[in-house]
Amino acid sequence: MSDFTTNTESVFRTCLLPSVLWSACILITVSGCEKSELPEATPEKSADAKLPQEEISPLPSDQQTQQAKNLDRSEGEQVTVILEVPDQPVKAGASFPLTVKFEIAPLWEIRTLDAQPAKVATQLNLDLPDGFQAAGDWQAPPSGRSLSLDSHPVYAGEAEFRQTVQVDAEVKPGEYTLSCQVQYQACDEQRCLSPVQKKLQVTVLVRESRETD
Repeated sequence: MSDFTTNTESVFRTCLLPSVLWSACILITVSGCEKSELPEATPEKSADAKLPQEEISPLPSDQQTQQAKNLDRSEGEQVTVILEVPDQPVKAGASFPLTVKFEIAPLWEIRTLDAQPAKVATQLNLDLPDGFQAAGDWQAPPSGRSLSLDSHPVYAGEAEFRQTVQVDAEVKPGEYTLSCQVQYQACDEQRCLSPVQKKLQVTVLVRESRETD
C-alpha cells in the first residue's frame, strides 16, 4: 500500500504539477497583455476651465462718429423722441430731409401741432446754422382721436414729422450742427403729465457743390 501511495505522489509531481504551473504562467502572461492594451486614462477637463473667448473688434472711430452725428435720441417712459438726418454728405446748394419721430407708449398720446392752448401742443423748433433754411412747414402725419371724452385730435403709437432743409450754395465744406427744441405733453385716458421740453442735436457734413458723386 505504501508503494502505491509513493507512486501516486510521484506521478502527481511529475505530471500534474508542471501543468498547473504552466497554466498559471499563461494566465499571468495573458493578464499582463490585456492590461498593457488598455488605453491610458486622460484626465477630464475641469468644468471651471475657461474657454477661449472670441475677441470682438470695436467699431472704427470714424464709424462711431458717423453713427453719433446722424441721429439723436431722447428716451422717456411714455414718449421717446428721435431726431435724424441722412448719413451721406450733402452738397452745397442741395437740400436734405430732417425727421423728428415720436414713439409713444400704448394707451398714451400727445397733442397735435395746432392744439389749443399752445402750451399743450406738440412743438418742433429748429435751430439751423447760417446758410441752412427750412423749406416750408412741417409735414405732419395723420392724427387720430383721443380716448378722452372730447375726442380731440392726437398722435398715438408712432408719429413722424418731416422737414426739408435747404443748404445755400455759398456754404463752405465742413460739419454743421443742427438742433431741434421739442415740446410735448403726454396724456392717457384719465390724466395729463406736465409738458416736457427736450433739445436734440445732429451733425451734417457739407461738401463742395462741384465735387462729383
